[in-house]
Amino acid sequence: MKKTILAMAVPALLAAGSASASINLYDAEGVKVDASGAAEVQYIQDIGNNQDGKWRLDDGDFAINTEVAVSDKLTAIAAMAFEFEMAGGADGADTGEYRSNVENDELYVGFKGDWGQFTAGRQYLLMDDSGITKDYELSVNSFGVDIEQATQVGKYVYDNGTVYGAATYTDFSDGFDDDSAEAVADGYGAGDDLRIYEARLGYRFADVDARVYYQRVDNIGRNTDTAGNIISDELNQDAYNFEIEYAGIENVGIAASIGRTSVDGLNKANKVVDTETDYMSIAADYTMGKTTFAVGYDNKDIDGESSDLNGYYANVTYALHSNAHVYAEVGDSDGDDQDFGYVAGMEVKF
Repeated sequence: MKKTILAMAVPALLAAGSASASINLYDAEGVKVDASGAAEVQYIQDIGNNQDGKWRLDDGDFAINTEVAVSDKLTAIAAMAFEFEMAGGADGADTGEYRSNVENDELYVGFKGDWGQFTAGRQYLLMDDSGITKDYELSVNSFGVDIEQATQVGKYVYDNGTVYGAATYTDFSDGFDDDSAEAVADGYGAGDDLRIYEARLGYRFADVDARVYYQRVDNIGRNTDTAGNIISDELNQDAYNFEIEYAGIENVGIAASIGRTSVDGLNKANKVVDTETDYMSIAADYTMGKTTFAVGYDNKDIDGESSDLNGYYANVTYALHSNAHVYAEVGDSDGDDQDFGYVAGMEVKF
């Protein structure tokens, strides 16, 4: 069966039209295989001090999804996906590092049925889906620990159209894996026993969609002495975000969210840390024909800082096709020495 599927994949990709959201490669004998992908390139100047405009290969994705009917009520599923990006993101342009970077960002198996879906393997965490901002790049708010996906993830998802929920458990008992190298570089440490627990619960009624995300991170890192002996656990983190969206006005979308991240424990200097950061976002968009206009405002209030950080953005998107669009965005914040940012880009997907 595998040889037949692979033999059909290349000609199917070459012959498929661009109108579908994905391409069906094979559908017979209870086996279904679909492929999808996207490419996005931008020219961006980040919000910040003395930033320069640069080209960014923002997104390149290719995914294969498989379903195998085990019975009338149970389906086995599997997926693999790859990201293609410029090494170092937009910052690579500053150092002349125009190397390509290919990463396997999803590789999992599982089951689904009327009871929901359970998968295990390399997957994106729930907090990667959180946020109601309508920006492309220039929102100042983000939530949770800065680990988008990991290898040792178990995920359960349920959605009956009205009530939906999800939960994940991520285990770094063997220390950070290769997928978390960026998190290590960002200061999250490379200690053992890091675990992430997540939950999402949502409810849809009339034109309203409301949901809440929660994330608990135990042992973000470990302090060790020169001999490698553990001195203490470093930091633990709790984060939540409550979100609500309203679509009861024709061609208009309105959204708002509030959230908080709390960090406690000992830092690398073995000093007690107990800080909280509050987040708030509001956003709206209006669609007129093939053009969508969006604006947003973000607020970030960090413990111990004398003033909040406020961010603003506005963008316009034009749909060339259901699978292709171009966009432009400007954004700014009231942070110290922060120049405004802008981005223009194009995305094509299948």
